[in-house]
Amino acid sequence: MIFFDSLPFVSFWVLAGMLAGRILMLKKQGVQVSSKDGKKNKTAMFLFPVFVIIFLLWFVEIIKPAFQLSFSILPEILTNDIFENIFLKISGSVIIIFSLILLAVTLIHFNTSLRFGLDKNNHGKLVTKGVFSISRNPFFLSLDIYFIGITLIFPTMFFVGFALLVLVGIHSFILREEKFMLEVYKEEYEKYIKKVSRYFNF
Repeated sequence: MIFFDSLPFVSFWVLAGMLAGRILMLKKQGVQVSSKDGKKNKTAMFLFPVFVIIFLLWFVEIIKPAFQLSFSILPEILTNDIFENIFLKISGSVIIIFSLILLAVTLIHFNTSLRFGLDKNNHGKLVTKGVFSISRNPFFLSLDIYFIGITLIFPTMFFVGFALLVLVGIHSFILREEKFMLEVYKEEYEKYIKKVSRYFNF
């Protein structure tokens, strides 16, 4: 059980390390990864601190089993397992590992087009090959899969709720991003969305 207790914590740092490493690599190449657009979304400004607090609670919840800590910030009803099933934990572990592999492949296939934020003055070339030929959003798909995997290992009300929050939040951002992509890449993106599905080509 030590493996299942530690995997979410370890995998989080692997995920964060891959992202940080890729960003640093691109910055060394002179690529501006973050958006310089000064426009602020009022709704996002309000929701961001709320999400940060919830994320910190999530992070504490994956630290606790990894280091066998017994304290609890949240009420027991949110942190007790809904059900205990070894096959769910095994499935969750496989899913987490798959999500990290998908993320790694996605970061490689992004090449120098990786951007965070929607900035018309700072966008890379539209990537349609490699993993992007089977999913328009492999980066977000890998995050969705990752948080689902965590929930299968820790099937509590809190982790289920957090995963649902992430899935809804990511989907909402994808819809905003699609409008942005249509404005920036126009016909090139229109042709792309006719060939490749939003999440995964079956």
